[in-house]
Amino acid sequence: MSKRLKERVQTGVDDQQKPVYKWAAGYSAAELQLDIARILVEAGMLEGVTPQPQETKKLPTLREFIDQEYRPAFIANLELTTQANYESYISLNILPFMGDMRLDEINVGTVQRFYDWMANAASHGRKKNLNRNTIARVSGLLSRIFRVALEMGLVSESPMKKTLLRINAEEGGHHTALPDEEVLRIKREIPSLDVRNERLFMGLLVYTGMRPEEVMGLRWEDIHLGKQYAEIKRAVTYPKKNQPVIKGTKTKKSVRTVILPKALVGILTPCAESEGFICGGEQPWTWTVLDNIKRRAYKKLRIKGFSNYDFRSTFGTQLKESGLSSAIVADLMGHADTRMVETVYARTRHEGVMKQLEAVEAINSGITAGL
Repeated sequence: MSKRLKERVQTGVDDQQKPVYKWAAGYSAAELQLDIARILVEAGMLEGVTPQPQETKKLPTLREFIDQEYRPAFIANLELTTQANYESYISLNILPFMGDMRLDEINVGTVQRFYDWMANAASHGRKKNLNRNTIARVSGLLSRIFRVALEMGLVSESPMKKTLLRINAEEGGHHTALPDEEVLRIKREIPSLDVRNERLFMGLLVYTGMRPEEVMGLRWEDIHLGKQYAEIKRAVTYPKKNQPVIKGTKTKKSVRTVILPKALVGILTPCAESEGFICGGEQPWTWTVLDNIKRRAYKKLRIKGFSNYDFRSTFGTQLKESGLSSAIVADLMGHADTRMVETVYARTRHEGVMKQLEAVEAINSGITAGL
């Protein structure tokens, strides 16, 4: 695929005697010179020359551009989980809707129809409609693809115009915190699970607020039971679904100390080993093993309507409601800054609001009328 050549051509001056320019373009030096001649003839600056039209090189389709240029240069070297996410956005959304359109055929209207198509994905055979957050992530990738096409001179402008485009979709929800009574019940019942691996996984998930991939990356060498803490040093992900991939933590802040409550120490101690992955051994569990252990444990503990990440949200919410500052909660949970804590945890939970009853009563202590 040739790079599009461009050159600015002066076609005259304006009323203030300032130069006026037009852009000439072509996929070869010959095409560029032909376009320059055309501009000069139209401007009346070159006489006696009639440029002969030549066949303009056909622009690639979006599918061809992604396959030939974007994927090998900008996706292939990314972290495996990110690669998997991007490939999902491309194969499930971008290519089915506009993959066979030429780059220059895709405009703002095309992108707006694409947004609406994703917002109504259930009517096109998908399991459910895409929410606002997911559409925004797909849009971000599409924007980067067109930015590269623009820099390569394949398009004159990008169709990704934020001020003109609207995502008409449902808001994407964050993970949900469990009610306090439900969390307490689950904690009390974890020791009664009859399978060792179920006790270990659920104990770490429910008591520590760790990301599920951090739970999978925890080794016995990272655990200090006598001093009640663990060190988060790695994570395990499943970009190709079944086989685990051991990698570094999500961010530098994710490398941290995690407190182990006495109740959790009591669950871990009888199972403690000198080395190896807690959820595995020499290697972490495969995705299939993890999924089976999780499903069986959830069934025994009667957990319905909640996910692994909901226990992390519960932990953060309870910390915030206990009165800890956003900065401390962010440190304990491994967030890069306080934004997640301030915008997600403990904002509207009924339990969190009612914990402030005593404070509200205190500012109204002198009012007794009507009681």
